[in-house]
Amino acid sequence: MDLRADGLTVRYGTRTVLAGVDCALPPGTQALVLGRSGSGKTTLLKALAGLIAPAEGRVLWDGQEASRLRLEERRERQAAFGMVFQTDALFDSLTVRDNVLLPLARRRVPEAEAAARADEVLRAVGLSDAAGTLPERLSGGMKKRAGLARALAARPSVLLADDPFAGLDPGTARQVARVLLEVSGGGTLLVAAPEAPVDLPLPRWLYLRGGRLVHDGPPAPELEHAPDEVLG
Repeated sequence: MDLRADGLTVRYGTRTVLAGVDCALPPGTQALVLGRSGSGKTTLLKALAGLIAPAEGRVLWDGQEASRLRLEERRERQAAFGMVFQTDALFDSLTVRDNVLLPLARRRVPEAEAAARADEVLRAVGLSDAAGTLPERLSGGMKKRAGLARALAARPSVLLADDPFAGLDPGTARQVARVLLEVSGGGTLLVAAPEAPVDLPLPRWLYLRGGRLVHDGPPAPELEHAPDEVLG
């Protein structure tokens, strides 16, 4: 899917969270969305996926304005997105495997194919042995990997990962980074994080500061240590 934000502005009440963001994200884009806490990273990912409506500007999916699509068509197009949330967002009453199968059932993936996909992604994230376990029995890192498996099972053409390394030990973070790189293939991958992960060297940075996009280009490590007046 070809993604574009044109003058994207998002407000929560009177607070402007994103202000006039412009970016073009053609199919196959691999980028980090970076910025300090409160810079608008999560909001940008949600707006690109059509989960938040712009106050001004627009989000385009293959040239069509997402917010103007009929509800049924918008939901159909959203099936192309996979979202890894900051929290695991797992259903506590379902096993890990059933959590992974749930979005496939909603997409009406045939049962045998859904089972094969679930087993494949659970192996990829190292959770095959925990497939029948309830989320409450998992560690924080395992829950994070289960959430990643659920997003990957739908084989999205656009994978949006919102701070997938938060709270993980270094070894688990490396494993999650490896899986993200391996499974993204030729699809679009956007990973939001407060700082650039060492184990996820993506070729493009989108750096946000106070809701504004202050850098869109090759990695620029100096931005992570620049004072606000320089970024502004």
